[in-house]
Amino acid sequence: MTPYTPAWHALEEAIERAWLDDWARLHCTPVTPEPQPQAPARALTTAGSH
Repeated sequence: MTPYTPAWHALEEAIERAWLDDWARLHCTPVTPEPQPQAPARALTTAGSH
């Protein structure tokens, strides 16, 4: 028979889950696609400025 109570096991499990969640958040960052470069804006010209 184990000397630990069900409450102790539940607390240990919660602590371990929190630790694993924090670890995953720091080490398993989602990979997002690189943003596509924007085309350079066309220069606006005014009529008769040539």
